[in-house]
Amino acid sequence: MKTARLFALAAAGALLILLGFGLAQVHEVSAPLAQAATATPPAAGPGSSNPGFADVVEKVDPAVVSIASLSVGNPEEEMGQGQGEEMGPEGPFGNPFEFFFGRPHPPLPRGQKPVQESGGSGFLISPDGYILTNNHVVEGAEKVTVTLSDESEYPARVVGRDAETDVAVLKIEGRNLPTVPLGDSDAMRAGDFVLAIGNPLMYRHTVTMGVVSAKGRRISASALDDFIQTDAAINFGNSGGPLINTKGEVVGINTAITRNDGMGRMVEGIGFAIPINLVKGMLDPLKKEGRVARGYLGVKVGPVDRDARGYIKEKFGVDFKGGALIQSVEKETPAAKANLRKGDIILSVEGQEIKDSRELVYRVSAFPPKRTIALQILRDGKKERVEVTLADRAKGLAQEGETGAPGEGGEKEARLGIQVQEITRQARMMYRIPQEVEGVLVVSVEPKTNAFAKGLREGMVISEVNGKPVVSLESYRKAVAGVKKDDSVSLYIQDGSGGRYVYFKAD
Repeated sequence: MKTARLFALAAAGALLILLGFGLAQVHEVSAPLAQAATATPPAAGPGSSNPGFADVVEKVDPAVVSIASLSVGNPEEEMGQGQGEEMGPEGPFGNPFEFFFGRPHPPLPRGQKPVQESGGSGFLISPDGYILTNNHVVEGAEKVTVTLSDESEYPARVVGRDAETDVAVLKIEGRNLPTVPLGDSDAMRAGDFVLAIGNPLMYRHTVTMGVVSAKGRRISASALDDFIQTDAAINFGNSGGPLINTKGEVVGINTAITRNDGMGRMVEGIGFAIPINLVKGMLDPLKKEGRVARGYLGVKVGPVDRDARGYIKEKFGVDFKGGALIQSVEKETPAAKANLRKGDIILSVEGQEIKDSRELVYRVSAFPPKRTIALQILRDGKKERVEVTLADRAKGLAQEGETGAPGEGGEKEARLGIQVQEITRQARMMYRIPQEVEGVLVVSVEPKTNAFAKGLREGMVISEVNGKPVVSLESYRKAVAGVKKDDSVSLYIQDGSGGRYVYFKAD
């Protein structure tokens, strides 16, 4: 009995010792955790060690506005839009394209005009109510309403629009309105922090942060493209909002996004903004004239590469840098009237050296129509001075489109039963065409053709014909020029589901 009692007491004592040791260990571990859980975080604001851009956002945000536009179509257009096409489920947030392009309506009674609502963002640049945004946010709108950060609403009028650069200026009536300063987009470098502020998916005054990924990006057929690429999150409804530097200055207008590549693979962090320095020179003409009139030469130009320079040096003994090579000259244009020829190399405009073909477009476009400018060209190894009186770029491009559509080119397109056009910025938005995809856009397919039977439809992109790459309307027409009736045709087409080859006989 004594032995059993002693053993029980010893066991109880050992248990108490182990329990005490365990409690001590728990105390040692949990005390710091408890302190961490109950400690008060440092206060944010001026003088705080908490990093961030809250002060910048607080200063800029009141100048960022929400834009709602309303347009009225005609019944005939509404009836021909293929209302039977189904749209897949979009989850709890609805269809994001509804906010950007407007919500599709059910069939309307005959004669009733369809109404389309869309929206985006913008920002105030003057206390008396001038606002910058994208052209596609207000294009075709009959009624535009602007909502400020304090929820006050103003009717707005479209003062000026420029479709080629996708810029628009609005005006609301007000005084002492909050504004945001315009910065220097040329000073931005890849890796610089930027903030995007806008109204994505109708979530007003959303701030996202990223960096400048690259500069000088081209994302459409426009020769004036010069976009800033950024990984700051940009979504539907951000269009027209400001891209801000860390000083609180606007360095770009958020415009476009890339969601997937040509194979349908999802991508992230690729957005584009119009450099604000490009916009600054447009403000006065947009306010005063409602449009931007640009100079026009009427030439197709290409780069002068190392091999071309080597050829000219070897043949003519002339060494030079830069320049833009004239590939063709449009008829009845300023270039044709000034006797510019294919093969000429434009070296300078008004004494300013031309680095490449892209810079030539910018230089010429900076002059107004009817302005006479001096070009230095290289022809057959000799430098010559040529004076050209510029035409209006918008009218010149429109005439190019008119002469390119009918006639010989149109007949050759009709052999396949396919009508195509260049891929515009609006087309990329509407048909969800990734920025990397090049080619021509199918705008219609004749129902009785083999192309239609093989599944070609409006909105698809043709990027290859019979093994030849297609990057423009001109290259497409060259590729189909030799196709005859009953010839076998190979097309590489791309759409939302990716890319694939299609084979059929020409009609």
